[in-house]
Amino acid sequence: MAAILFGLMFGFMLLGIPIAFSIALSTGGFLVLTDSGPLLLLAQRFFLGMDSFVLLAVPLFTLTGYLMEQCGLSRRLIEWVECIFGRIRGSVGVVTIVSCAIFAALVGSGPATIAAIGALMMPALLKSGYSQETSAGMVAAGGALGPIIPPSVGMIVYGSTMNVSIPKMFMSAIIPGIMMIFALIIVNFIMVRKQNIPPSEKTYTAKEKLVRTWKALPALLLPVIILGGIYGGIFTATEAAVVSVVYSMIVGTFLGELKLKKLGHAMASAVETSAMISLILGVSNLFGWILAYAKIPQAIADLVIPIVQTKAVYLVVLCILMLIVGALMETLTSIVILAPILAPIGIELGIDPLVVGMVFCLSLIIGVVTPPFGVNLFTVTSTAGISFRRVVKGAAPFILALIVVVLLVSLFPQILLILPNLLMKG
Repeated sequence: MAAILFGLMFGFMLLGIPIAFSIALSTGGFLVLTDSGPLLLLAQRFFLGMDSFVLLAVPLFTLTGYLMEQCGLSRRLIEWVECIFGRIRGSVGVVTIVSCAIFAALVGSGPATIAAIGALMMPALLKSGYSQETSAGMVAAGGALGPIIPPSVGMIVYGSTMNVSIPKMFMSAIIPGIMMIFALIIVNFIMVRKQNIPPSEKTYTAKEKLVRTWKALPALLLPVIILGGIYGGIFTATEAAVVSVVYSMIVGTFLGELKLKKLGHAMASAVETSAMISLILGVSNLFGWILAYAKIPQAIADLVIPIVQTKAVYLVVLCILMLIVGALMETLTSIVILAPILAPIGIELGIDPLVVGMVFCLSLIIGVVTPPFGVNLFTVTSTAGISFRRVVKGAAPFILALIVVVLLVSLFPQILLILPNLLMKG
């Protein structure tokens, strides 16, 4: 049965059919060839995959990201971070990384973070003495923080697909996200010494710092409102997404940045992105049902568990496998296809489903900055106007730092449970 399902799916992919349609066609073909049920099941399972209150958060958080991008908040964030770090040697690199992290918490998207922060910080990095390769690589790696720092669309999709608490996944991602920020900053300081970059001569008065903090406050408050509301039990993840949209529109209107044209552009972009995600979610439910019906996860677990006998070995193998997959396949598609197959093996070994989900997602998300198909690398290539090879060369040390962090949380999964156990018991 597994051979029929995967044979059809990869056959359709080789013909150039988009992945979502390849999955739908292969499941339909599976039903026909194995006489497993009426084709009406295709439509039923497809709509069930999208019929979820939790999944309303996806288009709403997506819209929030586009609204904040249109409101020019990336510039305000950069100016604020710049005045905080002042004359530290390598401060421009630190500003770039921290700005990427904060903006990532607003938009949850790697390419959007690169477009907003990269356009402003690339010239500043080059002016400070960073090489083109290092500047481009730093921005690409900083953009990888977008899908990791909550709210994360990838984690919403995984949580919905595998029935794992989305608020707990958000909480669990905070410490690894902070570790990644520090890892990138450490690499930045190494590059500063290697390239002999002088300290910044620019200084800021207390008044200037206060003014810039006030200007950046609307952007800084949004993650606090979203995450504070979820973890404080004030509203659910979906309700938080609604609040974030309303807040973004109020802030944009108050600042005078959100014109009708910009609002229309943000809504159109959000609809386009959300439609693609909804299609993937629909076929993921269909694909997951077929896998369960054919008992494919159980069969794979029976084969793998005798080989991967310990929890630590499983997590490290999962981490390495997802790093490879993330470099070759799109994140949401990988979750749809592989999570129902690989996650049950770890759960069967007695690993907390939250840990399995986080190692799966963190490792997979790093793929957005990993060659040969890392989307962030291509985004920076077009934004910075330099060759793909040079971007990869500059990103290499930053990618290595991110991989080290993911391997650390795989070897010491207790890191992932600290905040959920401390603040979200039960």
